Amino acid sequence: MTDATTPAGSGAEPGPAVPPPGDEARRARARLERAVLRTRLSLLWERVWPPLHSVLIVVALYVGLSWLGLWSMLPSWLSAIAALGVLAAAVYAALPLARAGSPSRAEALARIERVSGLSHRPLAALDDRLFDGGERAETRALWEVHRRRASAALASVRTDLPSPQAFRRDPFALRVLAAMLLVVGYFAAEGSHLSRLSPFGGGAPQAAPLSARIDAWIAPPVYTGRAPVFLTGAAAELRDPSKAISVPQGSEVIVRAQGVGALAVLLVTPQETVNLAEAGGGSGDEGAAPAAVAGGLRSRLETSAAIEIRDGEALVHAWQVAVEPDEPPTIRLLNDPEEQLSGAVKFTYLAQDDYGIVGARADIRPAQRRNQDSGAAIRPLVEAPSFPLSLAAGERRTGTGETIRDLTSHPWAGSEVDVVLSASDHAGQTGYSEPHRFTLPQRRFAKPLARAVVEQRRSLALDANAQVRVLDAFDGLMLAPEVFGEKLRTHLGMRFARGQLVAAQSDDELRDVVDLLWELALNIEDGDLSTAERALRDAQEALRRALEEGASDEEIARLTEELRQALNEYMQALAEQLRQNPQAMQPLDPNAQNLRPQDLNEMLSRIEELARSGSRDAARELLAQMQRMLENLQAGRPQQMPDSMTQEMMQALNELGRMIQRQQELMDQTNRFNQQQEQGRQQGQQGQQGQPGQMTPEELAEALRQLQEGQGQLGERLQQLLDQMARNGMPSNDDLGRAGEEMGNARDSLGQGQPGDAVGQQGNALDALRRGAQGMAEQMFGQPGPGDGPGMAGRQGSPMDEDPLGRPRRTEGPDFGDRVRVPDEIDVQRARRILEELRRRFSDPTRPMIELDYLERLLRRN
Repeated sequence: MTDATTPAGSGAEPGPAVPPPGDEARRARARLERAVLRTRLSLLWERVWPPLHSVLIVVALYVGLSWLGLWSMLPSWLSAIAALGVLAAAVYAALPLARAGSPSRAEALARIERVSGLSHRPLAALDDRLFDGGERAETRALWEVHRRRASAALASVRTDLPSPQAFRRDPFALRVLAAMLLVVGYFAAEGSHLSRLSPFGGGAPQAAPLSARIDAWIAPPVYTGRAPVFLTGAAAELRDPSKAISVPQGSEVIVRAQGVGALAVLLVTPQETVNLAEAGGGSGDEGAAPAAVAGGLRSRLETSAAIEIRDGEALVHAWQVAVEPDEPPTIRLLNDPEEQLSGAVKFTYLAQDDYGIVGARADIRPAQRRNQDSGAAIRPLVEAPSFPLSLAAGERRTGTGETIRDLTSHPWAGSEVDVVLSASDHAGQTGYSEPHRFTLPQRRFAKPLARAVVEQRRSLALDANAQVRVLDAFDGLMLAPEVFGEKLRTHLGMRFARGQLVAAQSDDELRDVVDLLWELALNIEDGDLSTAERALRDAQEALRRALEEGASDEEIARLTEELRQALNEYMQALAEQLRQNPQAMQPLDPNAQNLRPQDLNEMLSRIEELARSGSRDAARELLAQMQRMLENLQAGRPQQMPDSMTQEMMQALNELGRMIQRQQELMDQTNRFNQQQEQGRQQGQQGQQGQPGQMTPEELAEALRQLQEGQGQLGERLQQLLDQMARNGMPSNDDLGRAGEEMGNARDSLGQGQPGDAVGQQGNALDALRRGAQGMAEQMFGQPGPGDGPGMAGRQGSPMDEDPLGRPRRTEGPDFGDRVRVPDEIDVQRARRILEELRRRFSDPTRPMIELDYLERLLRRN
């Protein structure tokens, strides 16, 4: 055949198509034309939108940043550069628009065929025409058949929506940032949307004129706990302007102003006038940067001054400020340093300050300043002892403290020294006590040779110039070893120490000799026990320091295990020494208590448990108790008192035991009468009759009067006992004095018909009586009382000293009623009232949820 078709994509304009016969063919042809139009528009949108999308992003970024006031914050030259950069980015993004042409019909038909799923391009065939040479009838017939077949595909023609996929040109999602800037900037512009679009500052926001305002106040230091003093405002109007404003020393005056042209803040004192603006408004500290920030000035007040605020030459405000001086802290000893059984020294002191003590120390220095032989200044080899002092709980203004320090191993031990206490406050001021001279406690050595070695060690440590004198003393000690009963190793140690002393040429070498002499003395005195004792003290100190510094649970467990091992080694060494010398550790008092290793191990386990649960203070207290137990154990035997003093104290203890029982009876009776009084009051309010057996108001008043007389008689007996103890030279007891005061208060409450108040006062008196009796027992028997914590009471030497229930028999002195604690009637009533109050509060739905949860947990435990 000679007929041919022209391809749809050849670029030649198709000739007029011969429509298929019939109306249906015409409608199909019209539907195809509409589909071609829609497809060409979709293709055009897909070409135009991606570059237009990029241009809009650049424009949106520019508009959003302009509305946020970017151009007002930049210099004009930088704004111009930024605007040109934005314009260049917009032009670059719009370049593809110039290359975007109109889609052709052939591209539209190809898109429709692809979307409709047509093969062999039937829609393009409808636009084809026969070649000029195809005039035969057969060719015409075949052509018509071909066109009818292609026209059949018009029934399935479909189009799709445009898919420009502009996001592919924005891989960093700048469109989201642009939209966010537009939204935020629109609300930030507040009516100046058009004016802010200019990049040359024409759209900079015009600040509204500020009204004149001055704010001034004085801020006291934080540690004073005082509120700021406002010099302006409503609070200042209530203050008398004729009176000076009193503020503590170190306060800061702060002035901030707006709408004032020439602000000047002057501090006027009798000596000078300081302009804070010219002085930089510093805080008063050296090197402090000027505090003129945010339109304000500040300065620290150290002396009284007049504060003036001026606007140019016009006086705006003026105040007179009186500065309260911050006095330095004071500290002094309440008692002479007291030597403990173990050789440690206890300092009792009183510290005072205006706003609280933050730290205290004790510094010890030698009392002797010059060598007695040559008159030259002494040259100590070791540093003077200096250690921190314990303060009362919290940052209190006045507090009494106690610190126990073991200085027996210090080279100065046994010499006269001066101790000076110092205390510091928040302001950095330090106060010192008067020097107090005393003899620094030293370890007691039983063997004469050990005492002689320690004495020479002290002489050498106090003055390095005593080297020759100490060497002569060593020569004398080594002349006749048989006099001291020395062992071979002791004599060899003496020779070695003498050789080191002869060879020492510098202070460092002499310090090594000082340490060597201490080790030599310990070996002479105790043999292997001193090493175990030193390891035990080091382990105790390490655990105490870890508890104070807040070490981790793992560190606490490790140090506790080390202390347990050191304790076992010490007990083994002590047992070996007892085996070699049974008389050395034999107690003289038959009532003295024994300390078992099991008790110490239980205390260590308890310390570790308290530390793990967060009760570090309780763990430190228990560790101190264990240390006191070991110190008493090291002392070997209790201090002995004269027989007459012991007998008098025993009589006083027996009398206190009877007073404690009588006070307990009075408190129980008072509690019963109090309950009857409350029941009668409730029945009177409700109009009910009294129950049978219940006391009438007259009978109840008479019973309270008798209780008052009994309470008064008991207080008189206690006062007579205290007077007798004072006449016999017994030490005073503060707890017994407080018990007498509480008894007097309870007597007055009973006389006023208030048994409820009397019950609590009688309970306080009972507790004070027990504590006072325990203190007397400790002084008499040389042993800790029951209140000193677990394990302190120890065990009796014989099982016969305990009853079948494990309670001590009445062979150790009077019973103070605190060995076996059984809740009495008052405790039961108190517990019941507490439980009822908890239930009442838990049933109140108006309480906060956190409080209701807490009450629920408490009730669940009960």
